Amino acid sequence: MRFEISYDERVWAVMPEPDAAADGLWIAEQRMRLANGPFGAHLAAFEGAAREALARRRTGGVTSLFFRPESVPATGVLHVGLVERRVDEREGALAWLPPGTTPRIDPAVATFETELVRRGQRIAYVSDRDAADGAPLAGLVYGLPLDDLTGYVVAEEAHSDVIGLMQAHADAIVGSLKLVA
Repeated sequence: MRFEISYDERVWAVMPEPDAAADGLWIAEQRMRLANGPFGAHLAAFEGAAREALARRRTGGVTSLFFRPESVPATGVLHVGLVERRVDEREGALAWLPPGTTPRIDPAVATFETELVRRGQRIAYVSDRDAADGAPLAGLVYGLPLDDLTGYVVAEEAHSDVIGLMQAHADAIVGSLKLVA
């Protein structure tokens, strides 16, 4: 089982599987997409971010998406996947956070429903880790309890303004998810 995902191609790009030997082509596609936009003068920075994102993609049925909106100079990474275990929701929002994550303050938690998920949780948090510039990193996790599986959508930690932008676009991705064999 895996998720079928719908996404806005002006904002996201699905990263190729590592064994597909398509990294060079994917980088070129990202470069072309941004070349004629308002940030064309910063192609080297965006290309560097895309290469760094490829180094962090996940495998094993996980889809990694590169966040690169055409209208804002920001990048990030979102992972969408399934695990064959149940998250103990009695532990609260912290049960959904990636291992090793410690929030500085209580996370903001919202409950939602989609066609697939009867009672999901969106958790936005400020991490105890800092970015290179000293700003605290933030994160975003969607917990998707399913019958015998647990789905998740995890944004890699980034500056809070980037996480806020990602959330504005990730909600639509979560709403689009469908299980396929």
